[in-house]
Amino acid sequence: MTGAAWRCLLAAGIGLGACGGGDDDTTDAATASDATGAAGGGLFINEVMPSNAAACADSFGEFDDWIELYNAGAADLDLTGYYVTDDTALPMKAQLPAGVIVPAHGFKLLWADDQVQGVDHLAFKLDAQGEQFAISGPGGALIDSIAFGAATTDVAFARLPDGTGDFASCAVATCGAANGASCAAAAR
Repeated sequence: MTGAAWRCLLAAGIGLGACGGGDDDTTDAATASDATGAAGGGLFINEVMPSNAAACADSFGEFDDWIELYNAGAADLDLTGYYVTDDTALPMKAQLPAGVIVPAHGFKLLWADDQVQGVDHLAFKLDAQGEQFAISGPGGALIDSIAFGAATTDVAFARLPDGTGDFASCAVATCGAANGASCAAAAR
């Protein structure tokens, strides 16, 4: 898939209108594609924290930006060869290496820290002023995406319910667990 085709698909999926834009090309809240996750076997972007100061630490004790993936399927999902990006012009910006597994009906955190610290650390950071994140299959087919506006430090954008719901701001991040009550009041 070409970069232009991917951008058109992403723009349509996140509600920015047809290719070429619409009347409103910005967002002040998180929006996601209407993807069913079928292309990824039930894989969804489930929670995103673009400004992490004290909410969740990685295995090195660092508070990096992170993305939580959710596998709604009944079998573990191996993401070897899948692509992630924070730049729609580069849909295949970073390829996930061997060893990134999302357990059945489970969660996997990816740390967007631009550091070489293991298979679950990405070669870019998220922009707390707002941007997008997307995951594509090994062939480049878009699986899921989120576009978000300016983020409050230690407040996540999370789906309610997990995998299929709308994104809401969550004052208490769940970091690798089911999203719940901390998000319910903020859901629109």
